Amino acid sequence: MERNWGDFEGSKTDRRQVLQALGLIATGAFAASVIPKAAAAFAASAAQSAAGGGKAFPVTTVNHLALAAANYAKSRDFYVDLFGMRVAWDDGKQCALEFGNLTSPNGMYIRSLANPGEKPTVGHMAFGIPNFMSQKAAMKAELERRGVKNIRPDGEKGWSCDDPAGYLLNIWVPEKDKAMFPGAAGPCAVAASEKCVAAWEAGQKNIHAARKPSGKTFQPTGYSFIILNVPDVPKERDFYRDLLGMKVVSDQSQGPDGECSLRFGQNTLVLRKLGNPADKPYCNRFGFAVKNSADAVEAELKRRGLKPEPDSEPSFSWNIMDPDGYQVGVSGYVPTTL
Repeated sequence: MERNWGDFEGSKTDRRQVLQALGLIATGAFAASVIPKAAAAFAASAAQSAAGGGKAFPVTTVNHLALAAANYAKSRDFYVDLFGMRVAWDDGKQCALEFGNLTSPNGMYIRSLANPGEKPTVGHMAFGIPNFMSQKAAMKAELERRGVKNIRPDGEKGWSCDDPAGYLLNIWVPEKDKAMFPGAAGPCAVAASEKCVAAWEAGQKNIHAARKPSGKTFQPTGYSFIILNVPDVPKERDFYRDLLGMKVVSDQSQGPDGECSLRFGQNTLVLRKLGNPADKPYCNRFGFAVKNSADAVEAELKRRGLKPEPDSEPSFSWNIMDPDGYQVGVSGYVPTTL
């Protein structure tokens, strides 16, 4: 994960244990038995913090990252072609892609840039929480108790709010739902309304427009990393750990180049300290853990002419650029003998 793996190499955390915890070793499903002792201690402290300081609502999926693209269709085709992502919704102007589990998938939204020449960035993230509807009122009460800013409905089946750094979040149901698609907040204030149904159906007419895969596609299981650059890593860590139930798997947040990695479901969020604390939070780097072997990943990226740059030693993860300049990681499984 870019310089993150170099940090692990020089830290006290055993590198093999970290790989297991992040699900990048072939036999290593994320489980308590493979979490480093330090990470287990962080998880325990998270439980204590939640118990003593309010209710936690553990997230399990990345419902979507909201990507801005110069050409949404070109970006859509890139992710469908390389990662075999499924087009769940597409109205000819923007789309929703998904991968992994068929009923509770991870995914991304892709929209064209509002103004040509703007710098592409991930405008917001959306996390899925099991049993959201039964916890909807309690979640809002907890957000308000914690002083979270800009809380508002995101359609009938989600909340929007800002994290402590001011980065926009959506908190939704994790399951596929016809009231969740790009732009659903307005028409789906009532999920069963005619407006919501019509908007959903408008996005079903174009779902077969994406280019079909031209070669061997990867099979992503989750986001191996999503890098969110923030001014105060410890403050962000506490928010995502204590409110959204993420598990800390590596914490170097107190250093000059502060960084913390948190695990949830099949995904990992990496909080990284901004070089200039006055800058706004942003995300333009993310990666996928795939079922394919490390050797197969490297070979296919080279075959496609994507110029992969190794991101670990020994190599099991590579960085490439998507059509808009987002840095995308692809991490294959590695032998258990590493």
